[in-house]
Amino acid sequence: MNENKKKESVFKTTQSLIFTNIRKIIVVFGILILIFISFQTYNYYSLKDLKKNSINFFNTIEKNEEILASLQEIKKSDNIFSTLSSLKIIQNHNKQKNFNISNELYKEIVFSDKLNNLYSSSISAHASYTLINASYIENTNKYLEDISIFINFIDDDLESYFSIKKELEFLLAVTRIDLNKSEYKNNKEVIDLFNFIYNSNQVSSSVKERVKKIHEFQLYK
Repeated sequence: MNENKKKESVFKTTQSLIFTNIRKIIVVFGILILIFISFQTYNYYSLKDLKKNSINFFNTIEKNEEILASLQEIKKSDNIFSTLSSLKIIQNHNKQKNFNISNELYKEIVFSDKLNNLYSSSISAHASYTLINASYIENTNKYLEDISIFINFIDDDLESYFSIKKELEFLLAVTRIDLNKSEYKNNKEVIDLFNFIYNSNQVSSSVKERVKKIHEFQLYK
């Protein structure tokens, strides 16, 4: 009985440690994605249909009335506001912890050919952080395969995304170990990944610090 309580306490502590980092990152990525994509709208304002969608999109957000129904309609349009509407719908489902629906919407965006590598990498990273968080909240491994797919969509040739991709690979490995109740210290793959991250000149210091905290907790718990 005491052993079970100890394991449950360790799991909750790890969950809390990862939550603290992921929540901050998700917020930052959400803001960046909206800024990146919104910037592109300037290239399209000469188009009548896009102007109409622009008005509908921002009116929907301001009024906040029947927001999902309105956004679903805008989402059908074949322009930048389709992606913006999808992201807003995802945000709403994430707040309500409807992660299954969010996951499918993330796939719909990322698997489309509408986005360049930068936007695709941003949304894939956001999806990965969100679903790692969801895996702990729901105590399930059902998202792990999809998280791996999203991580692979992140273009690590983009200098700023190399660190992010490596952090996500590490978090995914830790999440899989926790959910399967495996031993961290005996897992060569995750230890090798930590060593690579911590010793790499390409990985940012902030990512190294976050990864180190989780590594040390897992190692000495």
